[in-house]
Amino acid sequence: MKILILGSEGFVGRNLVSGLRGTHQVITADMVEGNHNEDYRQFNIMDYDSVDRTVKDADVVINLVAHTLVSSFTEVIENAKTNIIGLLNVLEACKKNNIKKVIFTSASSIIGEPREFRVSEKHDVTPKTAYGITKMASEHYLRLYREMHGITYVIFRFFNIYGPHQRNGLIPSLYSRITTNQPVTIFGKGDQVRDYVYIGDIVPFFEKAVSTSAGDNMTFNMGTGKGATIMEVLDHFSKILKTAPAIDFKPVRPGEIGNFVADTTLLKSRFGSLPETGIEKGLENTIQWLKNNKI
Repeated sequence: MKILILGSEGFVGRNLVSGLRGTHQVITADMVEGNHNEDYRQFNIMDYDSVDRTVKDADVVINLVAHTLVSSFTEVIENAKTNIIGLLNVLEACKKNNIKKVIFTSASSIIGEPREFRVSEKHDVTPKTAYGITKMASEHYLRLYREMHGITYVIFRFFNIYGPHQRNGLIPSLYSRITTNQPVTIFGKGDQVRDYVYIGDIVPFFEKAVSTSAGDNMTFNMGTGKGATIMEVLDHFSKILKTAPAIDFKPVRPGEIGNFVADTTLLKSRFGSLPETGIEKGLENTIQWLKNNKI
């Protein structure tokens, strides 16, 4: 099967490329120059003709391209253009080229303020960020194109994904500050609970979504169902790096959402397994990669 990964040069993309290659023919595509792999296609998701040329002979399209949550605070319009118009370019190109399946990465931040600690896919969606709103709109567009044009979709709502090839986010930031003897900033008491998912664990779910109908036309929480606080993550860092970082406690940031983890019942029922790497082992693997790559 010929799988096209849009956003192949990013954190998730690099892991999926290495995980799916060998089982499938993988075509890589991104906006960056300088990739000399023969299966690489440079493209611009904001240019329909560019997208059309890129997707035309794929069997399945995995769309990972996204303008980030952090950037959305200051670049709301660019965020919407990339995340919504970009997806529409992909869907229109898939419609034209008779591509029947799109796999899309959404985000747990789509929820907004959680009403329960264990949040299911049926939880009300009221995003508190521009990024979350673009993910909400994208999920609806995928549903619409299924209903109107017969394009099958699978949506994975990522919780806190981390691991090798990640260069931005909480885990790389903590590593950078600890290894350069800078204080770590903690907002509030550091007791915020989040669901951390090791990147290597997600590959089998994408492979099954590509190869079977297990996830067709459904949305899944991509989480572990287990939580860890920021302070617990920091404690694991201290043990692995054998150092106790200085902590700079600051007031809780406005808009901070409540504690929650993924309800993984649906994911387990349809795919038969869950992400299982524990936070300590996942951090060990990630820190080793960060050391080797001098991040």
